[in-house]
Amino acid sequence: MPGPHLGVDTQRLVGSRAGVARYLASLLREWAGADLPFERVTLFAPRPLPADVLPQGHRFEVRVVPGRSHRLWGQWELPRAAGGVDLLFCPAYVAPLRYPGRYAVVMHDALQEVLPAAFSHRQRLRRHLYRHSARGAVRVLAPSEASKRDLVRVYGLDPGRVDAIPLGVDDRFRSAPEEEARRVREAYGLCKRPVILFVGKLSRRRNLPNLVRAVASLRTEHVLVLAGENYLGFELAQVGRDAGIGDRLRVLGFVPDANLPALYRAAEIFVYPSDYEGFGIPVLEAMAAGTPVVTLDNSALGEVAGDAAVLLRSGSVDELAGALARLGADPGLRAEYTVRGRARSARFTWAETARRTLESLREAAA
Repeated sequence: MPGPHLGVDTQRLVGSRAGVARYLASLLREWAGADLPFERVTLFAPRPLPADVLPQGHRFEVRVVPGRSHRLWGQWELPRAAGGVDLLFCPAYVAPLRYPGRYAVVMHDALQEVLPAAFSHRQRLRRHLYRHSARGAVRVLAPSEASKRDLVRVYGLDPGRVDAIPLGVDDRFRSAPEEEARRVREAYGLCKRPVILFVGKLSRRRNLPNLVRAVASLRTEHVLVLAGENYLGFELAQVGRDAGIGDRLRVLGFVPDANLPALYRAAEIFVYPSDYEGFGIPVLEAMAAGTPVVTLDNSALGEVAGDAAVLLRSGSVDELAGALARLGADPGLRAEYTVRGRARSARFTWAETARRTLESLREAAA
């Protein structure tokens, strides 16, 4: 009797590769060399996948299913194309509403329910899709125990069908050479001044105006670098001008994957002042790069960081400024958090994430 057939929604891989796309690309890279519990694995995409997504010698089938609307592809073309699989793996919160088969969905957080005010009215329209997808799945995957607890609570899920599987961190973040850090400094015009770095989407919940004001209050030459998509149109440059930070603020926008390890390496301090995260992978990446981390003790952030980061109660200007001032003035303290961070990050590997995800999907397909 042939083994089960797994289908994978890979729509996120044909856009800018951040967040979910990086998660899925990491899983596929590990699965390509693994002993899979599936007879067939078919990757469904609206356009041909980029050449660097799949490693040489992979055993996946890639099925390109063109669609008239990129936005609606997952609701129209995907369910029709994936009708013959035994299990459809949906890695980005949403499954097709009318899909008649079995599916597993990754809910990376419960943010739409926990902090609805963090979203625009248009974004909140997706709440019913998230709720329907979570409740209809034979298996829900979450990246942390904190996210699992939230998902069980807000969607009324059976805890037995929600698997908490921590994410990993690429080895390339652990080994960025100093010459690459210098190259990135030059490319982004950072000169030789010490850098305080944030990486992630510039969203409301991440207290970025407070971070700008906190850095502006420091009596140092630190440059604040914000790397990430500004899809909400935050006027952080104006916040910086109002705070008097001058040319000590750099808003880089989206930074390509190839530059991220060196950018972390170039920073003296990494700060991630988010009010809520399902996991918080930039915290892990910064620790792997040896950069001391400041973050908040909430949601999954404390679970991921443990004692390897400076954990704050809130993202207020005073708390952020105090932590940054202490770290910036004490090389010995920074060295201590570098050691702790590298040791902590070594516990999180994509190989383990991929193994546990396959096991969860195998059980869901049974």
